[in-house]
Amino acid sequence: NAFVLCGSLVILQVILIDLGITKKHPALLLFYLPYQFLCPVLFVGFTFAYVDEFQKFRKRVRYLLMPFLFFFVFYSFLKVNVFAGYRWLSIAEMAWVNQELDENLAVLFALGVAIYNHRILRRFKRKIGNLPFHIVEQKTKWLVNIFSVFVVLSVVWVGVILLLRWSSSLSGHGPYYPLWLSYLGTYAILMIWGLRHLAKLESNPEKENTISYLNVEALISGSFHSFPATSEQQRITQILTYFATSLFDKNTESEVLWDIAKNCIAKLDLEDCILYRLDDQKNALVQKAAYGHKDGGNKKILSPIEIPCGFGIVGSTCRSGVYQKVDVLQQDPRYIIDDKARGSELAVPIFLDGEVWGVLDSEHSEEYFFIDQHVQLFQLIAKLTAIKLGQLKKVSQGHLTEENTHYQNFLGWLNEERSFTNPDLSLETASAHLNISPGYLSQLINAISGTSFPEFINALRVNEAKQLLMDPEYTNYTIVAIGLEAGFNSKSAFYNAFKKQSGQTPSEYRSRYKMVS
Repeated sequence: NAFVLCGSLVILQVILIDLGITKKHPALLLFYLPYQFLCPVLFVGFTFAYVDEFQKFRKRVRYLLMPFLFFFVFYSFLKVNVFAGYRWLSIAEMAWVNQELDENLAVLFALGVAIYNHRILRRFKRKIGNLPFHIVEQKTKWLVNIFSVFVVLSVVWVGVILLLRWSSSLSGHGPYYPLWLSYLGTYAILMIWGLRHLAKLESNPEKENTISYLNVEALISGSFHSFPATSEQQRITQILTYFATSLFDKNTESEVLWDIAKNCIAKLDLEDCILYRLDDQKNALVQKAAYGHKDGGNKKILSPIEIPCGFGIVGSTCRSGVYQKVDVLQQDPRYIIDDKARGSELAVPIFLDGEVWGVLDSEHSEEYFFIDQHVQLFQLIAKLTAIKLGQLKKVSQGHLTEENTHYQNFLGWLNEERSFTNPDLSLETASAHLNISPGYLSQLINAISGTSFPEFINALRVNEAKQLLMDPEYTNYTIVAIGLEAGFNSKSAFYNAFKKQSGQTPSEYRSRYKMVS
């Protein structure tokens, strides 16, 4: 709605000038504002909100609003200048400002913002690159298409400016009207598309707001049926949805555990929360993340302790695999005081691959603080944690598919730019282009193709060499020249790779092809 409104106001202001209405009623100029510098800012805000990073937009919005604020002040000066009888700027000078300074900066700003939105989505896609490729595309492709249209429209806008500058037969705003209508049409499409997206979100929030592999609805319905009311079920779903979406971009075990601990405090109004992991070698629970009294800041735990499995309430939870809810800690002989004595405690086991992986624990100064809903929530949060940890474990073990976004980007880069024909191509340069670590790219290729990075690239080069050896245009090329053309940096490397993959030398391959043909 804001896009359509601001875009319409920009066009309306120009129409009033073209019709000469502002000459008859100069007071209308008082309501003129540089909306063309406001539309792109709203666009960026929408993009950040879509990828759930609106806090970043809040931090940067002051910079994005600078062009609008500058021209707001400048427009105010021009209005005063008009009512002062063009005391400071003549009509010709004001016309130059509107046609040159205002418009040229507006189109550059619109183009820059469109490209910036592309970068926001690209960064978002990299963050969720470990999800299947079709899921990432479904999440982002529709908005990328909108961004692409805005880039094209900005380029067309530049073309119209140049056309008016070079053509003596064209003048006025006539050539702009198709462009403006295209902008309004794009705004309208974005609005309709966005409203449909929001309607889908409201009708099925868990599908849109959670990660595909953290299905909150299924988790609740499959685990518990004792929530007291529909409103309570909705509240539980909202809390777990928040936990799931918060885990969306966490890529390490440490990030997952600290995020869970932080959200337990923020969403459940607890005093503290500690996540323990079972150290199999020590047979003891080690504190890995904490919020509340044990939080030392910068993801550090104050005076971390280890609890042997079977000792204390947390240790009993680990050994039995059953949650422990203690209403009065001072009456339980198992209670081990950590930083200070408290009234009640809840400890829930976290299972991974059918075995206890760790314990989610919380203490409270009040006795009888934890109720059945806390138990159910903790058990669900423990399941969410296990799902995410299991997903990370699969990634670390190489259980990846060809749908992985990074892998698809890697293949696209190789095929479109034929980068494998560059003899200086290395794992480091490829990973730098994809903005991922060399180790992760190596793991991807090993897991999906079953070969190492050098073998993978050499296979592409050998296939390229085969095509060249059969190509009539390369008949006069020597075998070595073809190997170099395919990307190999030496004769020996070419011959060894070719013989390993095809079972024959390049010369034998070319000879057999000539005999057959």
